Amino acid sequence: MKAIHFILGLILYLAIAAGALALMVSTVHPDFIQIALTWADGIPPWGRVLLGAGALVYLVAFLLSGLPWKRRRSFITFENEGGTVSVSTDAVQDYLNGLKDEFAAVAWLKTRLQAQRGALAVGLVIGVKEGTRIPELCKLMQARVGEILQEHLGTCDLSGIGIEVNEIRSRRKSGDGAAA
Repeated sequence: MKAIHFILGLILYLAIAAGALALMVSTVHPDFIQIALTWADGIPPWGRVLLGAGALVYLVAFLLSGLPWKRRRSFITFENEGGTVSVSTDAVQDYLNGLKDEFAAVAWLKTRLQAQRGALAVGLVIGVKEGTRIPELCKLMQARVGEILQEHLGTCDLSGIGIEVNEIRSRRKSGDGAAA
């Protein structure tokens, strides 16, 4: 949708720029605007109505393509003895984002969830602090995510828990320059 909005906006910008240039040229060549208006007189009335309606449809399409469309919410659905339970993946994602506070070595965390054919794929994108043993941290985090999902969702099929480390944040150096 962003690409469509960009293209429509570019065309609109070029049309406005052409109109502005026509006004600028009309100061040097006063007959320029008159020639353009004479050209429009050659269009039959129904053609002018269609051009006007087309311009309005174009502007509406441009405005609608720029609106933020809400994405469809996905849910994790499972059966229990009482019936069907559906939990929003956004709710689980927000809850899993709290893992950052449980692990001191994690500088930042972003969670991605995807429900696929009744199973849940969990992806964690993290930044860690310098000196962290990344393989051990990832194993602990994977185990903790599994525990959290089992504890709060019960029988939830996991298709996997992937962890991606995108940053190793170095410790800040002290500004005093004194050696200990």
